[in-house]
Amino acid sequence: MATWSPDQRDQTKALHGIPLSGPDNGSDDSNLFPIHHPIFWGRGRTLFGIFIVNTFFTLLTLGLYSFWGRVRIRQFLSSQTSFAHTRFSYHGTPQELLKGWSKAFLVFGLPYAFLSLTPLIWDQIPTWIPNALAGTMALCFIPVAVVGSHRYRLSRTSLGTIRFSFRGHVKEYTKIWVLGSVLTLLTAGIYYPFFENARRKFLVAHTYFGNRPFTYSGTGSGLLRIYVTSLAFSMIIMITLIGIHAGPAGLSILAQWPSEGWRDIFFNSLFITGLLTLLLPWFYLQVAKQRYQWNHSDFGDAHFHFSASTWNLMELRMTNFLMLILTFGVAWPWVQVRNLQFLYYHLNLQGPLDFQRIEQEALDASPTGEELAGYFDAGFDLG
Repeated sequence: MATWSPDQRDQTKALHGIPLSGPDNGSDDSNLFPIHHPIFWGRGRTLFGIFIVNTFFTLLTLGLYSFWGRVRIRQFLSSQTSFAHTRFSYHGTPQELLKGWSKAFLVFGLPYAFLSLTPLIWDQIPTWIPNALAGTMALCFIPVAVVGSHRYRLSRTSLGTIRFSFRGHVKEYTKIWVLGSVLTLLTAGIYYPFFENARRKFLVAHTYFGNRPFTYSGTGSGLLRIYVTSLAFSMIIMITLIGIHAGPAGLSILAQWPSEGWRDIFFNSLFITGLLTLLLPWFYLQVAKQRYQWNHSDFGDAHFHFSASTWNLMELRMTNFLMLILTFGVAWPWVQVRNLQFLYYHLNLQGPLDFQRIEQEALDASPTGEELAGYFDAGFDLG
């Protein structure tokens, strides 16, 4: 695979609104290696057509066509995405998804439904017993679903003629999941950033493109700082808004907390405070985590970089929300396209890629985990 010339790269970036790299942007390595941006070429109206056909046939076949519909969406999204002059491809089939769903239904769906309905059938059995068993069963299957889904999706995705693969084992991820869940519970959530980082590291470090692995160097303490900053951000906004709303007289009342006057000020400010404390810090948390995780991910000697800001993500999400509300959901295809374009606009990979030395290794994967992930809503796809 040939790398782009500077002129080709700059013309493509200018066409898609991607900032050009050069000495002025403070990157000293930009003259040594090209900065590769993924590009999504698809259009919302094309995805809308697929969405309409999928919806019609899914309703007509009582849901059976949904497997074919998901494959069509994935094929479209993959084929319309390019990286370094090469298109992605999705090789999964509807028959695989249907077979995987059937296995997942027998292994998890039926037992879970039986446990959920047990209190309605046998009144003498305490409700908490089947509920506890169902919850434990779900927790045990989540690692299987995550690993299986990740393995299947990557094994069916290729860039050019070389496929991705996932080589992690369920047993290892289950240990991370169980230990992380227990420690998060025992520490009242303080351990969660370390748990999240361990999961991310496992998934990235066991992902391969051909015979070359990806690497991840993030730490739990790094994510913890982001969570603490988000929490502090929430508290500052709350205190500031209450103080502004209260005024000088209200501030004197605040000093007398928990007086009745303080409670009145608090409840009068609750609505706007709640909105801002939920939205602004949440957007900061989401984009800061993405930025941290991408910026600590590498492929060989090439480094990922994610440049989105809190305002960028907030603008995207709020606009998407308005589009969906005003069109009663009809704008869903355009929202998906906007999400992909946002990600690819702010994401790049800089450094030597050397695709010629990457070799394909034949690995296969079952779609059962993919369908288990569907039960838990733990999938990784847009389709």
